[in-house]
Amino acid sequence: MSVNWAELVSDLLKSRPQIELPRRLKLPVLPQSVVEFTAIAEKPEARSQELAAPIEADSALTSELLRQVNSVGVGLRQRVVSVTQAINLFGPRRTKTLVLCCALQTATSNIKPQLLNVVQFQKENRIRAIFARETAREIGCDIELSYTAGLLQDFLLPLLVDAFYDDYLRFFQEERALVEQEREKFGWNHAQIAAGLMFDWGFPDELVAAVCLHHDVERLKSNAELQESSVSAAIAAASLPESLCQSPQGFDTLLLLQDVLSDFRFLEVANVVDEEFAGDNLHPAQNVGLCERLGNLAIDNLEQRKLNRVHHHRQLGNYTLEDQIGQGGMGVVYRARHCMLKRPAAIKLLHSMKLGSESLSRFETEVQLTCQLTSPHTIAVYDYGVTTEGLFYYAMEYLDGITLAQLVANYGPQPAGRVIHLLQQVCFSLAEAHAAGLIHRDLKPENLMLCCRGGIPDMVKVLDFGLARVVSAHPERDQVPQTLCGTPLYMPPEAITAPQTIDARSDLYSLGAVAYFLLTGTPVFPGETVNGVLGQHLRAAPQRPSERLGIPVDSDLESLILQCLAKSPLDRPSDAQRFSLMLNECRAKSTWQSEDASLWWSRRLDFMQANLPILPSTIEPTRIISA
Repeated sequence: MSVNWAELVSDLLKSRPQIELPRRLKLPVLPQSVVEFTAIAEKPEARSQELAAPIEADSALTSELLRQVNSVGVGLRQRVVSVTQAINLFGPRRTKTLVLCCALQTATSNIKPQLLNVVQFQKENRIRAIFARETAREIGCDIELSYTAGLLQDFLLPLLVDAFYDDYLRFFQEERALVEQEREKFGWNHAQIAAGLMFDWGFPDELVAAVCLHHDVERLKSNAELQESSVSAAIAAASLPESLCQSPQGFDTLLLLQDVLSDFRFLEVANVVDEEFAGDNLHPAQNVGLCERLGNLAIDNLEQRKLNRVHHHRQLGNYTLEDQIGQGGMGVVYRARHCMLKRPAAIKLLHSMKLGSESLSRFETEVQLTCQLTSPHTIAVYDYGVTTEGLFYYAMEYLDGITLAQLVANYGPQPAGRVIHLLQQVCFSLAEAHAAGLIHRDLKPENLMLCCRGGIPDMVKVLDFGLARVVSAHPERDQVPQTLCGTPLYMPPEAITAPQTIDARSDLYSLGAVAYFLLTGTPVFPGETVNGVLGQHLRAAPQRPSERLGIPVDSDLESLILQCLAKSPLDRPSDAQRFSLMLNECRAKSTWQSEDASLWWSRRLDFMQANLPILPSTIEPTRIISA
């Protein structure tokens, strides 16, 4: 029994949600040329030339229609070059659907919200449309209608994002399905609003239903009739990886559809999409193919399942896992407790499949070296190993404090005396690490923890030697891959241009950038893009901290920080020990004493007991590890 589309659409839209847009924004209206076309299309005796006339009067609509016709009709012997030819090929009814689709896209093409890269968004629309078309071909449903559903399912998002900027900013920062968050906040989601508008414009009922249900996996699972329709193709297209990450569980949905739809193999469909886009500069993500992106998702999915098994059993060797306290591109961190010693610990589980066997071997060497570091200002490593699931992990001391990023975010720029006090402690940690041949490579405020240890306030601990590099006594013999590795806001120039040449002075550049941040409350080179920040590290002269702050800074400290930020390693302090001695000679050194630290921490405890929140860092620099 086939689906009664009119009845389904009536049911979906019977309690149609109302949306109130700001006055400056309005839902698109049907263009006059399309109104005339649809009126003529109702006449059974209408000729192709008569139907084509109102469309051909609108050059933008004609151009878009021909592009869509040629995209849908893959396998045509020759390209369609006129509206009359398109009508003769597809017939009035199917042409009407494509004309309406083009009119909607044209009506919303001028909206450029801040949160969306419109060019990228349009590229991803094309990918979804082609994927929906090929899925329809595999499962035997309407190819043209599925293509249009893939193209139109998100056409209203730019308008909605522009209208409700603050809400969508928050939505995109959460790892939850977008439609769920929209329903909670507004009582509607973008799929319902889009379907309602398409119904008003006279789109076919099946297409309206496909757009309305393109995120409704649960309904599809329970309805065998829908599984054989364009709804399946629309849901498959909506599950693809894309920049907004509307469906964090999209890969799981593709696996489910592969089980439910007997003829659907999403990697085979993705391969067809990649072949069609080969050499096409409209392909998203810097020409990274859809197959490759889905392959990366498969690896992430497998890694997550391994982590879930570890989390489910709550046991890792002699440690019992408690809460997850951190997550990054290279792993997950848990608070844990030793089963017999009852000592708290932090357990870091690394993504083994992302690292590869060579990287894991390197990590093992570096963890062994880190274990031998005894500075009280270096985080202590207790244990390391490999789980039965093949996940590499290591156990560290658990620190209850705040990072230097959080310190500045919550309390603002720090006094010069305290900055010197904090920097010298980092120098003590680096001096020992460098002597052991270990270069940190990722010094930044997020990797420096401020805490009270052993009754000593204001103690700094250097964290995360995860990107550390071992440098031998004969660096010219080191086989170091030339990779860009670190965090852009704190990356020395040589790490960008010649990563194989980094040494102890590279860490001092990063530490100088941390010092600048502590003293001014801003990074040395703030920027909107990674390339922009890296370019400034290579070529721009840092603004003096006193100029950035607008108040005087002791010239000796200011000059020392700028010396650390010299473009050439030869112009920086020779090593961490020398830098610490130079800090010791600064006039502001004596302006921060242990009594000041004790008073600050007592006030912070009062602040916390008053249940005032400790804000997360407002600066989240992206760590990059790329070939």
